[in-house]
Amino acid sequence: MLTYRIRPRVFRIDPPKDVQFPAECLIRMFFSPLQPFGMQADGGRTAVFKVAAQAIFNSNTGIHWIESKEPLKPLDVTITSPTRHIELKGNRLEITERFDSLRELTDNLETYYYILPILLNVDYADPPIIDRVEGRIGEAHFRWELNGWRMDFATTTQELQEQRFADAYDMLGVLSSQQHNRRLVAALHYFHVAVRLSRAGSTPGEFLAEVILNLTKTLEVLFPPGEGVGTREGVRIGLRILGYSDEEIERDFIPAMALRNEIDVGHVDLSLFNTEQLKLIHGYTERVEQCFRELLARIVAKVKQGTWQIPEHVAHNLSTAARKVLDRLSASSHPDAA
Repeated sequence: MLTYRIRPRVFRIDPPKDVQFPAECLIRMFFSPLQPFGMQADGGRTAVFKVAAQAIFNSNTGIHWIESKEPLKPLDVTITSPTRHIELKGNRLEITERFDSLRELTDNLETYYYILPILLNVDYADPPIIDRVEGRIGEAHFRWELNGWRMDFATTTQELQEQRFADAYDMLGVLSSQQHNRRLVAALHYFHVAVRLSRAGSTPGEFLAEVILNLTKTLEVLFPPGEGVGTREGVRIGLRILGYSDEEIERDFIPAMALRNEIDVGHVDLSLFNTEQLKLIHGYTERVEQCFRELLARIVAKVKQGTWQIPEHVAHNLSTAARKVLDRLSASSHPDAA
């Protein structure tokens, strides 16, 4: 669930000083994207009712947005209660309230940070997120930031990067001329989606479940189960053939499949993870991207050399069940045709 997004955070006091509770606190949050909050004319799908607008469509990517001739003014909302004062000015939300402890402040802050955007998403055409959080505890100013993070980079050279492009182009011919490599094309696609999702999130782990799902698909399409062989055992057998040790297989690859089945990835699970459990899941997912990259590089090299062949995918028509689903979808989309 949304617990994948929860990373350990800390209140950084600037300048450093001790804070005392109970205290009058100010929480300040900044939303994006800006258009639905009246802070920007373009870049989103929020148009002003009965106002002339220009729609922009990128025919290369399909990305589109709209710009009203008279865009929204900065939003201005004030909500008061006996214990709390809330003001939304444009994309800046300020909550003033007295809290008895840091735990109470944190609980309230996390509610706003994680729950308010998904509530707004029901009616807002542009899904909002919160970019940053700051505020005040008494007279002490704070920033609510990640408490540690992991950064991964890859080094290369001009020559190596150019050679990699030439190698990819060369492999393009191999894949396009051999229909039996359809499984490899699918695996490359699933891995590409996983990596794209890992970079697209506004915070680390926002799409962690979807990353795990696509890593699992990468394995399952490469190593299909055989007669009397289960899905995970089929993956183990295929990886052993490629030269991976049992230790590497169980450490780097099988956990993705286990997480996909047992954690909230392929199935709904409302369980809560504690901090240590989240660290394990986040740490594994961030670490194994390179393992999967090396696996695919090894396979591509062997296929190119002709020393290894992926089990051929036999193309077939849609199943009866799949056709029925599409027939029902078509009928509901065009009721007159039913």
